[in-house]
Amino acid sequence: MIKRMVFAIALTGTSLALHAQTIDDVLKFSTTSPAGTTRGQSIGSALGALGGEPSSLYVNPASVGYFRTNDFSFTVGLQNISNSGTYLGTTDSDNKFIPLVSNITMIYGGKRKKPDSKWQNFSFGFGLNRTQNYNQRTYYTGESKNSSLSLNYYLDAEAAGVTNPDAQLGGDQTIGSLAHTSALAYSTGLISPYPPVNGQWDGAFYSAAQATDRSIHVRQENMVNARGGSNELSFAFGANYDDKLYLGGSLNVPTITYKHDKTWKETNLNATPTDLNNFAVTETLKSEGTGFNAKLGAIFRPVRPLSLGATFHTPSWMTFTDTYRTDMTTSTKTFGVLDYSSTDTNNGFEDESKYTIRTPWKGVLSATYLFSPSADTRKPTGFISFDYEYMDYASMKMRFRNDQSFDKEDSDFRNDAIKATYKGASNIRIGGELKLHVVAFRLGYALYGSPYQNGAIDGKRQFYTGGIGYRNRGFYMDLGLVYGSNNRTDQPYVLAENADPADNYATPAPAQIRSKSTNVNATFGWKF
Repeated sequence: MIKRMVFAIALTGTSLALHAQTIDDVLKFSTTSPAGTTRGQSIGSALGALGGEPSSLYVNPASVGYFRTNDFSFTVGLQNISNSGTYLGTTDSDNKFIPLVSNITMIYGGKRKKPDSKWQNFSFGFGLNRTQNYNQRTYYTGESKNSSLSLNYYLDAEAAGVTNPDAQLGGDQTIGSLAHTSALAYSTGLISPYPPVNGQWDGAFYSAAQATDRSIHVRQENMVNARGGSNELSFAFGANYDDKLYLGGSLNVPTITYKHDKTWKETNLNATPTDLNNFAVTETLKSEGTGFNAKLGAIFRPVRPLSLGATFHTPSWMTFTDTYRTDMTTSTKTFGVLDYSSTDTNNGFEDESKYTIRTPWKGVLSATYLFSPSADTRKPTGFISFDYEYMDYASMKMRFRNDQSFDKEDSDFRNDAIKATYKGASNIRIGGELKLHVVAFRLGYALYGSPYQNGAIDGKRQFYTGGIGYRNRGFYMDLGLVYGSNNRTDQPYVLAENADPADNYATPAPAQIRSKSTNVNATFGWKF
């Protein structure tokens, strides 16, 4: 039973209650995608041992030690994400197209101060790198003949022991954990109590979606419009010892902004008399977080063509503030169309939650091999680069900072769920470049392993990359393409355990979401 509860919590993003956050949010804020300059993305972001590439500093800061001249670059792009959702046998899709600035990097190359010293140079770099995009739309729909989200609204009210719905669901004694669920449903006529006996409520409710014979037949729709992204501001230092050993470190400030409008809609299709016409509940959430992390790395060149890298990324310790509200509109034959908002029980204000998260630590092992290295740029040359990255998703943590009487219990519950749901995962990135005088051609591939312990969940992500570049007299320009795909599972809701087994109601099967992303990027840079 505990395992099933944990699995449900991990996948559910629609359960706004006392806190809007689930462990799924911690995972969302901990994952990254190929990032950096166009050149870096075009080789799958296999950058851990690649010197001379500005965006390598975001993977292994030791790469900064390769620079003896200054380098400035910026990257712009266009992104399209298409999501196809299959739910209860029906498939539908949506997509979103946005422009973005994904990277700005400046490196100050150092020069050797003492002619007789083996320390060749000390260099510095800083930049802003977009590590994840949250901009996407998701839509799925299907017909259900044995379930409705509205059932949870009355089951939650019964479980909370509501005996005075006028006061406890939307009134001055509203139960806080029901402000975003049962209170909305009661205030709009979606759920109602059975008539009192001898003037006393007995605590039992029913849903307007239940027909006179208690059957259910509704069309369900889920529409999510997400916006925002994760960025990292980095300050890096690199040192070059005898052109063989490069050491570096960086201090980094990750910032995250995430917003979504999530609407769940049900329309009655039952031929048996039913009070419900339709209802829609919309969750509006804004998450803003900032924090810090550090990276330490080294690159060793045992022979000139071969570079071997090792990097450790500490977790990011981040503080978040969420503001959120829930609005419901219900149309019934008894009450007509009624609207209600969670702000109506909070003096007109949106709810706010403060919490901290700790993202996974990472370890990266890298290798780059140069083919036909030559000082004569007219001769063909190239390289192949490889990164192996390990991330311990089970080490993620979440801690609430709202109410001392509940925070520890809520935090411990979610952290236990993280350990039981997630695991360590391996990521592989590989890429290469062939350079013909001033023109370069690139290809890459990245595989991010599934973070889930449950092998039935396909949580891996794949990216196929490529590009072309031009470099001449200190100026360079690159054009690249990143195509990504992944499958994920979305459980819209889990039916409360206190449902009457005689009704044969059930939790709906999860929706299967197939996501495809296409990024076209261009970088412009100058060495001086």
